[in-house]
Amino acid sequence: MSEAKESAIRVVQEQPDDGSLEDIVRELAFAVMIERGLADSDAGRVISHEEMGARIRSWRK
Repeated sequence: MSEAKESAIRVVQEQPDDGSLEDIVRELAFAVMIERGLADSDAGRVISHEEMGARIRSWRK
């Protein structure tokens, strides 16, 4: 079984029995975003807190 499929199954199995399909899809999307973020960090695609703060402030203008 592929690593992606195993990861998806793990996320689904961790959900409560009364969770909705929407909740499960949201959790799967969140897991994907976390993996992408970790991959970006590992590859050095990061910015400082100061730079992020500057970017956020520029959005407010």
